[in-house]
Amino acid sequence: MTSGASKPEKNGQEGLAEGPEGDVPMSFWDHLSDLRSALMKSALGVSAGFAICFTYATEIREFLARPLHAAWVEAGLKGEPQLQVLAMMDAFITDIRVAVAGGIFAATPVIFYQLWAFISPGLYKREKRFVIPFVGASVLLFMLGAGFCYGFVLPWTIQWLFGYTQSTAADTPVIYNLTLNDYIRDTTKILVAFGLVFELPLLAAFLAAAGVIDHRSLLRFWKIAVVLIFIVAAFLTPPEPVSQMMMAIPMIILFFISVGVAYLLSRGHRRAAAEALARIDADERGEADGR
Repeated sequence: MTSGASKPEKNGQEGLAEGPEGDVPMSFWDHLSDLRSALMKSALGVSAGFAICFTYATEIREFLARPLHAAWVEAGLKGEPQLQVLAMMDAFITDIRVAVAGGIFAATPVIFYQLWAFISPGLYKREKRFVIPFVGASVLLFMLGAGFCYGFVLPWTIQWLFGYTQSTAADTPVIYNLTLNDYIRDTTKILVAFGLVFELPLLAAFLAAAGVIDHRSLLRFWKIAVVLIFIVAAFLTPPEPVSQMMMAIPMIILFFISVGVAYLLSRGHRRAAAEALARIDADERGEADGR
């Protein structure tokens, strides 16, 4: 009669019961140390990007002001928009803000690679091979989100605000005293926010591939998700409805794209699990017949 000692060896077939290859148990402090290392390396990447972007802060400020100029022309306003400073330190603080935002964008490959490095010890060998696609897709989606905001959301929102001001002013002339600090603060904030929002399908793909979620679990809570999306959009955008709607609507679209991505990946996950279970059952029946 065959000993039952061989059964535990089968339990881990195809990774159904055992941990990743070469998995080593780690304490809470080990995980905390890895997190600290990832954060420090990411911070170094942002610092390097900050140093470069601070050198070109003036050019970046001009680049960020282009949506304002485009909206100014589309709104039919005369002259050129001017951004004033209200304190001696405003220009310097604004350049620091510009350099920090630029450093984040420049360091996105480092940041997303460190994120992968932090979670990769808990992945299987076949999953760790996706490091380059993961980092590449993360950077691409982040840039697409920021580009969509820069090329469409910002000009349209500013133009709408100009139009609203003009319509409510009636016959009274309106003089725009726009401040450099406020404009750059709102612009950099919403650019980074849109970049992060566009990571939603990738996050769903990762969780679905890991078996944490599937399309059914996402669809089950879609109403709650829509409410949370509007709440998040309200926090991430300036306090006016247009930019909030223009963030919330793409987020809702991305959510349902995530449902589709989760469906495709979870279907493959379920198929692989079913095939692995079928092989295990076949092996166990073969052992039973050989006794």
